[in-house]
Amino acid sequence: MRGDILICFRWVLRETNLLIKSDERRAIDVATRAALRARQQIEQFVSRYPEFRYSLEPLRLKSDECPRVIELMLKAGEIADVGPFAAVAGAISQVASEAATEAGARNILVENGGDISINGNQQFVVGIYAGRSKLSGRIGFLLGGEDLPAGICTSSGTVGHSISFGDADAVVVVADEASIADAAATSIANEVKGKDIELSIKRGLDRADDISEIRGCLIFREDRVGLTGKLPRFIFTQKAEVEKMLGLVTSQQVKESYSVFAESCLR
Repeated sequence: MRGDILICFRWVLRETNLLIKSDERRAIDVATRAALRARQQIEQFVSRYPEFRYSLEPLRLKSDECPRVIELMLKAGEIADVGPFAAVAGAISQVASEAATEAGARNILVENGGDISINGNQQFVVGIYAGRSKLSGRIGFLLGGEDLPAGICTSSGTVGHSISFGDADAVVVVADEASIADAAATSIANEVKGKDIELSIKRGLDRADDISEIRGCLIFREDRVGLTGKLPRFIFTQKAEVEKMLGLVTSQQVKESYSVFAESCLR
């Protein structure tokens, strides 16, 4: 069965780089406004609590009324035992996706620099870019039905500008919420380090198993791959087609900076 045709919209504001797809134009407008509002709320919160931006450990900050995006980041940091800003991209994707769903979107995908929040009733393909790994651009996830809603986020020690203390080419985490997936990916990636590649991957998988709030995890390092948990269905992709899709939806700067992208699969 062919799915609904999705409208695509790109929105960039400094570090925030959104790709939004939905079957409702109004929902895209709502998602964009929600992302902008979330970013403003984060900036205002950082001005009051600078440690929120720079802490590498979970924070328990007392505030009369925390915006939802702040609550998501604080909660995700506690779950994954990392600083709240490890969840910033996923949290913005999540609040934007939730706003679009509340506005009536039947299908919504929000990607913020590779950290993705998806909900809907059709199938989506998420292709995996894993830097120097031989499988980079050759495999992906097919999501639909019970897989959704979902958050899919990546952390890398070899690709991009985000802080990572590990050596993984990509740690891809799937969870119910993008904020949790984002923070968990950072936490797991921090464990994937050392000269023994297989042992480093095992340490990452052990860390993933300790985080009960995620569904599963996929770790790439050089020519080795490890996985744990319940992941969506795998698909093999043609690298040329993946690179073509990347070229259609991202700039060269984005391709070099982030490790996961999404493309709707219309059936």
